Amino acid sequence: MLEALDVLIVEDDRKTAEHLEKYLKKQEDIHQVDQVQSAEEALEMLRLVQYDVVVLDLVMPSCDGFGFLERMANMREVSHPDAIVVSAINNEEVIRKSFLLGAKYYMIKPFQEEIMYRRIWDVVRLSQPGENKDGGAVLVKDSADINQRITDLFLAIGVPPHLKGYQYLKEAVRLAVEDRMIVYSITKKLYPEVAKRFDVTATKVELAIRHAIEVMWERGNMDALDKALGFRVNSSGHKPTNGEFIALLADRLLSQGA
Repeated sequence: MLEALDVLIVEDDRKTAEHLEKYLKKQEDIHQVDQVQSAEEALEMLRLVQYDVVVLDLVMPSCDGFGFLERMANMREVSHPDAIVVSAINNEEVIRKSFLLGAKYYMIKPFQEEIMYRRIWDVVRLSQPGENKDGGAVLVKDSADINQRITDLFLAIGVPPHLKGYQYLKEAVRLAVEDRMIVYSITKKLYPEVAKRFDVTATKVELAIRHAIEVMWERGNMDALDKALGFRVNSSGHKPTNGEFIALLADRLLSQGA
């Protein structure tokens, strides 16, 4: 495992790029951070530096993020860093295309720098031997093992086990561990899949999961939550949506080698 990472930020919004660069440079396990405003500049930088991760804006002038991923894949004798695509576009087909072109993660703007930092390390860990590179699906170890690990994680963060939403949330996290793409189709795929397994409606699943998260949040054990997930979840005061929370839990399990 790498001890420190080199990161390239490809973002035409200079303010966004500078904020992220400033945050990452403060981290002891980030060795080098560079930023450029276009895909063309980024491709040139790949010839100069062996980056571990590129944080890639999807919508840019001249050549967009898709074009960058395609051109990077065809480059020889240069490093091919793991790519995290960022965009305000929350569209399943766009997200799927990003994964098919080689992206390891897709984040919706605006994002917190702290969460981006965690995702950078997550994709590096997922790129270690044993990862399944089929465009979003992840190979999971024994199902009994992952179920137990989800149970342990829920215990650590204080998800109330007596609530019906506990079982729905547990199943949703398991599905998200098996397929990273499913969290981007939460209403069309994730809720209906959970509902089918419990013979209830998708609406009931959504509301029950929301209630479980609300109860956990009201109990206010943020220290336990932060410790379990490895970073400050509530640093901005923003309470995560169902999809965001499910993704956080799944990412944590994956980063630990689910």
